[in-house]
Amino acid sequence: MTHAHQDDVRHFAGGFVSPSQEDLAGDDPVIHHLSVFKTRARMLDGSRVERKAQELQAASSYDDWDGLTDADKELWRHMARLDLC
Repeated sequence: MTHAHQDDVRHFAGGFVSPSQEDLAGDDPVIHHLSVFKTRARMLDGSRVERKAQELQAASSYDDWDGLTDADKELWRHMARLDLC
């Protein structure tokens, strides 16, 4: 995977991130970390997130994935993104 070179692009363990001007203006490390996470989470492949969500749900619940509500599935996807980032 190649990325165009930009002066503001930073390499992190999970990939490349280009912080917004808003993020660069502040010195708050929590805001910076959340910004990096948000960007990295958006870069994840949807099928990878879905597969990880199903794995996490299967390991933690007896319910069938297809029987979950859309809200429950989205919660598992969110937890998968946290785990993958």
